[in-house]
Amino acid sequence: MKRPFWSAALLLIAITSTFARADLNSDVRAVLQDKALAKAEAGVVLARVDENRAKPEILFRHNSDIALMPASNLKLITTAAFLDRFGPDFKFRTILAQRGQDLLLIGDGDPSFGDAELLKRVGWESTTVFSNWAAMLKKRGLTSVRNVVVDDSIFDENFVHPNWPPKQQHLRYVAGVGGVNFNANALDFYLRLGGGGSVVSYSTDPPTQYATIRNDCLSSNENAVWLSRMPNGNVIDLRGTASSSNTVPISVTIHDPAMFAATVFSETLQNGGIQVSGEPARERGLRALLSEEKSPATQPANRATVLAIHETPIATVLARANKDSMNLYAEAMCKRLGAETSKSSGSWESGTAAVSSFLKSSGIDSSEFSLDDGCGLSRKNAVSAKAMAQILARTFASKNRDLYIASLS
Repeated sequence: MKRPFWSAALLLIAITSTFARADLNSDVRAVLQDKALAKAEAGVVLARVDENRAKPEILFRHNSDIALMPASNLKLITTAAFLDRFGPDFKFRTILAQRGQDLLLIGDGDPSFGDAELLKRVGWESTTVFSNWAAMLKKRGLTSVRNVVVDDSIFDENFVHPNWPPKQQHLRYVAGVGGVNFNANALDFYLRLGGGGSVVSYSTDPPTQYATIRNDCLSSNENAVWLSRMPNGNVIDLRGTASSSNTVPISVTIHDPAMFAATVFSETLQNGGIQVSGEPARERGLRALLSEEKSPATQPANRATVLAIHETPIATVLARANKDSMNLYAEAMCKRLGAETSKSSGSWESGTAAVSSFLKSSGIDSSEFSLDDGCGLSRKNAVSAKAMAQILARTFASKNRDLYIASLS
């Protein structure tokens, strides 16, 4: 049986002679005949695009109409659909509000919130936003609160796609997606060695008691460290042997991103001198209580007051999805599309339906695609090379061209 292999390329340069075109076609055919692809089914389109034409000029095609598994190439379609729907000025907005003695953390699905790898580029840590909020509240005279309450209702509570690899859910690229995300929904470990044969010590980023850590990792001359976590829980096993301390983190995903964020925020408040008497809690639908979104005549009795808003521009999220190939980012955009179009909690069903509508509006026949998620991790995704070329050509001819191209490099 041939294994499916998908490829699409779009030339953004002019081919000025028939010789160059023929030479290119010959080169591509040589690649397709390589023995490494002997058992593969490949789809290829090479095309020329024009900023004044939304359809590609096809220069070479091979199995171009056959829908094959796109893997991470699907992110190109998801991000194009998201940019087309929301536009270049869109920002994810994570809101801090207050209702009585409770602090409210209201999510917008921002996949970058507390992303340590992203934040270190600007000199921040994963908890810097929370620390800044705690300092602001302390300056305003707040010394104690009852609870941190999180609202992740912008998305549903199906964090992990049912068609993702079940035995890999502890790995960072299979991180669940929530209406509130934090540090890419993973816990990062840094190890410190003791004497030979002794149990290593560790620190985590973010520093938190959210998960239960069972540490059986020993100092040794050999380095074979692994982290594991059973699905639907937060008991993490640290095992193996470590021969040196690490500066690059070893990561494991967490279960329930919103409660993870709420817990870390509660801990950060307490570390900043603000007492929290209760435990973090979830309450969906809090956005309806925000005073900034209601006229005085329609204010609910238990209205909430907005204290701060953390915004992430669309360009940041697009680049993390396309350039860095972060699955979480593509999935957050998929579900956010679903929330926007369905006017209810975003899901994979509503998100993929929104992306499918984008494909159909681009003139792509439904036989050329079948979508199951937003990042391509599910093996039930299928897209033709011609469909991909059409989406890239449409985006290149749109007002979003420069922003989209910037997300790729």
